[in-house]
Amino acid sequence: MATLYIAVWTSATEVALGDPIQEMAVSIGAGSVQSAEITADNRKRRRVRLLADTACFVTWSANPTALNDGTDGRPLGAENPEYFDIESGYKIAVIERT
Repeated sequence: MATLYIAVWTSATEVALGDPIQEMAVSIGAGSVQSAEITADNRKRRRVRLLADTACFVTWSANPTALNDGTDGRPLGAENPEYFDIESGYKIAVIERT
């Protein structure tokens, strides 16, 4: 089973200095699946690393749905970590790329 690994830091500086404040994994399949919410506190944005072990599309919002035709979201390559600044409280949706 393919997996999207999500690691969350307080800020970009923390990526180099400390452990993530939140880690989770989401199964990647033919249907869109959402993660848990990104940890919230007084900060509005978090630095998030996404690492998929298969090609997929990801998107995020309060209630996201990833589409596998590339019309919504960002493509991720297998084993290629990407970093994004994402709003606290958002969820990340993922679907396999076909």
